Amino acid sequence: MERKWKRRNYFIKREFQGRYILSLFALVIIGSILLTAIFTFCSELRVTMNCFSSGKTPSLCLAEMLRTYWMSIISGGIIGAVIWAVLTHRVAGPLYRFERTIDKMALGDLDFNIKLRKHDEGKDLAEAVNRLKNILASNIDSMRELSDEIDSNLKRSSVVILDGQGDVQALINQTRTINGQLKQILDSYTAHHE
Repeated sequence: MERKWKRRNYFIKREFQGRYILSLFALVIIGSILLTAIFTFCSELRVTMNCFSSGKTPSLCLAEMLRTYWMSIISGGIIGAVIWAVLTHRVAGPLYRFERTIDKMALGDLDFNIKLRKHDEGKDLAEAVNRLKNILASNIDSMRELSDEIDSNLKRSSVVILDGQGDVQALINQTRTINGQLKQILDSYTAHHE
C-alpha cells in the first residue's frame, strides 16, 4: 500500500546528519571564499584594483572582498547544506530503519521486511537482513513444529503407560528422532552471551 502523505521529518539521525551538514557547510564556505579570492585576484575588477593601488595589506583586501561577495558565499553555503541534507537523508534513513529492525528482532518480532526508498543507500544490507530474518523465521517455525510433535508424543506416551496399550519404546524412539532434528537446527547456530 502506498502512502498518500510525504515525510516531513528531514533529520532522522540528527547527530549523524548534523555533523555531515556542518562539515559540508564549512567546506562550501571555505571553497566559496577561496574561489572568490582567486576570481577577484585574477580579474581586473574594481575591488582588486582599488585594493592594490591603495597600498592595503592582503588581509584588508580579503576583508573587502568578503564584504563584496558575502551574499554569494552564504548562499553557496546554504545551497550546499541543503544538498548535503538530502544526501545524508539517503544514508541516515536506512541506518535508522536498520536500528529499528534489529531492535524488533531482539524482541523476537520477525514479521517484517525492510523496504528502502528508491534512492536510499544500503539496499544490499537490507536484502541480507531480510534473508537472515527469513532463515531465522523458517528455523523457528521448524522448531515449533518439532516441539509440538514432542509434546504430542509425550501426551501419547502417558496414555500408553497408563492404559498399558501400545509401544512405549516406539514413542520414545520417535521422540528421540524429533529431538535430534531439533538439536540439529539449534546446533547450526553459535551463540556466546556476554
